[in-house]
Parts: sequence; C-alpha cells; structure tokens
Amino acid sequence: MELMSPAGNREALRAAIANGADAVYLGGQEFNARQLAENFSREEIVEAIEYAHERGVRVYVTVNTLVKNVEMEEAIDYLYFLGNSRVDGVIVQDLGLAWAARQVLPDLKLMASTQMTVTNALGAKLLGELGFKRIILARELSLKEIASIRRECQLELEVFVHGALCFCYSGQCLLSSMVGGRSGNRGRCAQPCRLAYTLVDAKGQELEPGAEHLLSTRDLCTLELVPRLIEAGVNAFKIEGRMRRPEYVAVVTRAYRRILDRYLEDPQGFTVDPEEIREVAQVFNRDFTPGYLLGDPGAELMSYGRPSNRGIYLGRVVEREGGRYLVKLEAPLRQGDGVEVWVRGGGHPGLVVEDIRLWGRKVEEAPAGALVSLELPPQARPGDRVFKTSDASLLAWARRTYTSQREIRKIPIHMEVWASPGQLFKVKVMDEEGHIGEAASSAPAEIAIKHPLTEEVLKEQLDRLGNTPYELKSLQINLHGTPMVPLSIINQVRREALANLSLKRREAFPRSVPPRQEFVTTLASLLRDKEGKQASRVPSLSVAVGSYEAALAALEAGAERVYLGGEVWQGQKAISISELQSLCKATERQGKEFFIAFPRLWQEKEELHIRRELERWLQAGGQKFLVGNLGSLQLLKEYRLTGWGDYTLNIFNDFALQNLKAWGLEGATLSPELNLEEIKGIKALLPLEVIVHGRLPLMLSAHCVLGARLGGKEGRKPCFAPCRKARYGLKDRLGFVFSITTDTRCRFYLYNPKTLDFLAHLSLLRGTGVTLVRLELREKESSYVRRVTRIYREALNCLKEGEIEALSVLAGEVEKYVGREITRGHYFRGVV
Repeated sequence: MELMSPAGNREALRAAIANGADAVYLGGQEFNARQLAENFSREEIVEAIEYAHERGVRVYVTVNTLVKNVEMEEAIDYLYFLGNSRVDGVIVQDLGLAWAARQVLPDLKLMASTQMTVTNALGAKLLGELGFKRIILARELSLKEIASIRRECQLELEVFVHGALCFCYSGQCLLSSMVGGRSGNRGRCAQPCRLAYTLVDAKGQELEPGAEHLLSTRDLCTLELVPRLIEAGVNAFKIEGRMRRPEYVAVVTRAYRRILDRYLEDPQGFTVDPEEIREVAQVFNRDFTPGYLLGDPGAELMSYGRPSNRGIYLGRVVEREGGRYLVKLEAPLRQGDGVEVWVRGGGHPGLVVEDIRLWGRKVEEAPAGALVSLELPPQARPGDRVFKTSDASLLAWARRTYTSQREIRKIPIHMEVWASPGQLFKVKVMDEEGHIGEAASSAPAEIAIKHPLTEEVLKEQLDRLGNTPYELKSLQINLHGTPMVPLSIINQVRREALANLSLKRREAFPRSVPPRQEFVTTLASLLRDKEGKQASRVPSLSVAVGSYEAALAALEAGAERVYLGGEVWQGQKAISISELQSLCKATERQGKEFFIAFPRLWQEKEELHIRRELERWLQAGGQKFLVGNLGSLQLLKEYRLTGWGDYTLNIFNDFALQNLKAWGLEGATLSPELNLEEIKGIKALLPLEVIVHGRLPLMLSAHCVLGARLGGKEGRKPCFAPCRKARYGLKDRLGFVFSITTDTRCRFYLYNPKTLDFLAHLSLLRGTGVTLVRLELREKESSYVRRVTRIYREALNCLKEGEIEALSVLAGEVEKYVGREITRGHYFRGVV
C-alpha cells in the first residue's frame, strides 16, 4: 500500500517525506504536464532522488506530455538520465514515447498517466503488453469498476484520492488548446473550466440569471473511503497538488498517512477524526466530493459559487458596531488567521485578522461558539457568511515539518562500536533492511592516562543524530581495557559510518538503464530504421456521421469513406442491423470503405454492452472499425479485426504510429493539435488522416451540466432528461456559445463555438503523407452532411485538376452555409 504525494518544489518534497509519504511524484523542466509549477532542474532531480532514497521513499517523475517528432530523441535521452539517476518509475502519456522506451530502456518502470484515459480492464491489459507496470486510472471510475479492473488486471493500480478534479476525462480535453492555444496535453492548461459560463437555449437566451462556474468541480476527498479503496484493490493512493504550496502537501499527506495506518492496524475499529477532515479542508478546498467513486454525484460534484479555495465556514455577521462587526463563531479563530466575507452584493473581500475582542477585551484567540468583535471589510453586512481561508497555527506547524533541521520522520538504526588500546576505533551501523555502514579511525586508540573512554561517553557521542534522518534503537559497545579516543574522532567516525550507510541505502535502488554506449547505439538504430513514404497524391475524402441517413447522404455526395456510429445521442435510435447491412453492401458495391465506430470512450461497467454491440456489428457484416480508446483497441486485437485509430488516441509522432502498426491497425487520424509543419515531419508508417472540417468536441465529461442544472440530478436523484427536449449551450464571458450534446450514457460533449474549416488551404496537405481528409460531422443532420461533403468533393476534384484558385471560391460557399465563425484550428499555430 503506497501513499504518493506531490512535490512541485524542494520544500514540498521535504514536506511530503516528513509527513509520511511512501513515494513522491515530481516534474522536471522538460516534458511535464505541470509546466507552470516550479519543477526541478536535472541537478535538483538527482538531489531529490538521493534525499528521498536515503529515507526509503520512492520517486516517480512525470514525463506525461505528448511529444513531437523533433523532441523525441531528447525525450528518450531524458528517460535515460532519469533511469541512470535511480528513479523508481516514469509517468508517461505518449504512446510513441512508451513504445520507444521499451525498445531502448526495457528495465525502466513505465507508469500510465491518467492522461492515457484508462477506463477499463482491456485498456490496462493492452498497456501491460506494451510494458507498463502501473496504471493510473481515470478519475471517473466507481469503486465497483476499480474492483472489477483489479480482478482482470495484474498491474499495479493507482488512484487519485485527494485534490483537484478535471471536469473532462483527462487526455480528452481540447478546450484550453483550441480556445487559448495552451494545451493541457502539453502541460500548459489555462484552466478555462474554472471560468464562469451561462447556460443558454438554442437561440442563445439565458436560462439562469448570471454566470456561474458551471464547469468547475469541487475537490476530491476520500478520507472516509480509504477502507473501500483498499478493499477494491488499489495499490497506490495519489494526492493531487504539484501546483500547491508545501503546507498543503504536509497537512494532506499527514492526514492520509494516519488514516491508512489506522485502518491497517485496526480495520474493525476504523474511524475518521473530524479534526483531520477539518484540517485538510482548512488548508485548501473548493468544497469536497468523493468524485465518481460512489456513482454519479450530479450537482454535488460541482463548485458553482467559486473556483478557488473557500476555506471553512467560520460563522455569520450578527450586527455592526461602528467600524467593527459581531460574528458568532462556528470554528476557533486566532490572530493571524485569514478570513473572507461572502457579501450578498457579490464578491469575497478578505483580510488577515489582527484584532479579536471577546466581551470587550482583546484576546489572541477565541473558541467556537464565542461571539467576537472583528474588523471586517466595509462591504460586510449582517447576515453575511464569513469563512476562514487560512489557519495561522496550522500553517506554522506544517512549515516546521519541512524547515526544521531536526527531521520528524526517523529511520531506526542499530549501532555497534569497538574500542580498545592499540586497535582502530570502529563503528558499524545497520538499518532494519540490513544495509550496513562502517568506518574506523585512521590511527589506533592509545592507553588512557587520565580520562579513559567509558560506555556513558560513547553512548552520549554516538547518539548525537539530531540533524540526521536516523534514530538510535540499540547500541552494542565492545569496550576493552582503558582506551583513550578523542571526542572529535568518535564524532568523525560516527559521521563517516552514517554517510556510508546513507550511500548503501541509496545504492539499494537500482539504475534501470543499460551502459551509455549501448543505449546510444540502440537509440541511433531506432531513429534511423523508421520507414515511411510521403503520399503526393490528392487525399481521399472521409466523413464521420451519426446516423444511417447521414451516411447515405455522405456517400451520395462523394465521400470515399464513411465512419458511422460511436455515440448514440439522446433522442436518437441506435443503428439497426438492416441499416448496417445496407451500408456494408452499398459501400462494397461502390468500391468505397465503411467503418463502424466504437464510442470514443467507455468504462468498465459498459464492457458487456460493447461486446454485444460488436457481435451485432459483425452479424451485420461489419469488417472495419474506428477505435478511439485503448480498451476498444484491445478488443479488436482479441477478435483479430481490422481497425483505424481515431484522433482521441492522441497520435503525435512516428513512434506512436509504429506502436499502432505493431498492434495491427491499418491507419490513424493524427491529433488536431499538430500544425502543418509537424504533420509534414511525420513519416507515413501507416496511412494518415487529418480532420479538415467540423465542430470538434472540446470536452468529453462524465458530468452532465444539463442534468445537474436543469434535470434535478443531485446525488442519487434521477435526472428529468432535459437534453431530450431541447438543445442548449454554454456562453462564455466573450459571448461565444459552446453547443452541448449528450449521449445515451449521459456523457456530456462541449463543442467548439467555431467550425474548423481548412478547405481554402487543402493544397498545403499535398506531400505531407496525408492520404485522407475527414469531415467530422457526427452530430449533424443529413442535409448538412450532404451539402458540406459535396463542396469538399468538388474541392478535391479541383485540386486533382490543378485548379487551386477554385478552393477560395468553394471555401466561401462553406462559410455562407456554416456561418462566419470559422477557425483553422492548429494548422498554422500549433501548440508549444
């Protein structure tokens, strides 16, 4: 059972270790999904690993961003550096980096980032075959689903137990990327989900007064669910927070350390101390939620009122007395605490409490239940709520745990010493794992004339371990005759023995890399042996649709490939077997291709349904399938079927394609976050496709805003399904409306307010290796599909004939039809 804490900087690292973490995870200044954190230089990573390993704590480093082709050699070399520095594991998102690591660094422990969106046992199994040893599961899974994955999977399972939640399935969010150019997949998320939005109808009319933080989740807290997580088979309990201050790391780590130890010592008598919950809430919270562990919580997942720390409820303003206010306390208050007043006119003005008066007398602190007089912001009024946002005493304690020279968490050691005249003075220290450190004086002890060495003196000098991570548990003294050893020599030998013990403890953690020259040779061969031909012909046209009628419209209008299926939208019927059979025959007759799409994402509880759907598709004659998640890919492998990798697999580089090829896929759709130059730099190891038109889903979430806000979905209450009656959107502060779709599994899709359209620039795709251009129209009616497909068919025909000037005219037709809100996506800008 591993408690794993975040370390955004060196102070947080020490705070985590001092307060009981079994492992820490941190990011370097390269390839790290928290680029805005302080992070660690390479030298600091080495120091952090040595510091942690000496104290028996494991270190994992996040290398959890998508990697561009031009960065791949540097990224692999960085993995070598980490393995050579004795890192205990690397957390990886990119399929290509993982594949390359297995070729050149087979002993390096790979851990699948939650950005890989592992939501089922089949996905975990696939990554196990790639060489991963641990899976960090998606946060949207229930305890029941985690237990099911545990039964089917032998890999280590890691689960987030505390901290910030993403509204979107991790690894599937394009909101920050497409709206602001800062990609979450590249570690630069601008957190637009924490901004305020307004729910509107199809005409743009506001349905609720004022904007609220409709995409801002509460913080995860599972202190009371730890026993059930253990029973579900979780191996590693992960605290989120590499952007948080060290005091937060200290308080939260201590709370979970106590909870875990208490349960393991006495499962039957297990309880959670309310003070532990109060402390973790005090140090930071947006209100707490168990997330999806107990099922869909509906509105109870969200923090609509504010996206930042709310502290704990302190009390209400009773009345105003001149320039001061009477407040009835619901929690203790001390000088130096920070408070905020939630004024009814809006806003949360705050201050640090300097003057507390109780019964007219100035006091340093006041207990819960007291009626105190405080100075508050002038906007405060009777009835306003007051929250304590920081506790000076708690923060001071937390700070001491990682700043004090005397370490709190001590390693017990056993010591033996030898002293006799004419012999070297020797010290041997041993820890409880059997590591031994020894040292001896450079000259033998002399015969004492006045002050012979005694056991009392030896014990006093050898027990001087205050500024080390060790504590003396036993001491065996072998004292013969009347030796004289200067105290400076005793102290020096003690220090040398402890230094040797520390070295042995650090060396017990292996270097998981081959010799440097062997690595360099293997890597050079890997980089050289990629083969792929650049396609120079005009790309073919593919269209992704959501209905039988739309599929027929796409084929009639000139599509050479059709993807049908995936999600079934609310109010829409599933594709029938007869319709699938009809499309299979029609495309075969016309010499075109027909792919049946798996849902972009599905969870463990849906596996039986997915298998039944696959059997139904096979019965209808389906032979080719579009897959957008790892579980579906593994299912294809089991059935030995042909598949095409969708863009939701985040294909970013040559090695990712190499991986898909090894898994048996016949082609892939590249990530929409790549720009033109990056697309040109990718070798066509497989046929490649890019998306050139459509409103892409920027978010895919297990939480439905419509159900929570309009459907009464809260806790176990059922939803009234407003999504079946009308269409809705979210309007941001700039007036853009993000349209909303929901599927029959109550997943929530938030679409780009702008339509991607690259028609005017299609000629730039010639020679890039792209063989297919896709229109992403799964949520569109057949009339839209027919019209846009026909325009693109004509554009590709013109391109084939060399009539490039016609593209701008046809692009104008698209603009007239779809509206002026057009975007070129990342084709020209890309992501950093």
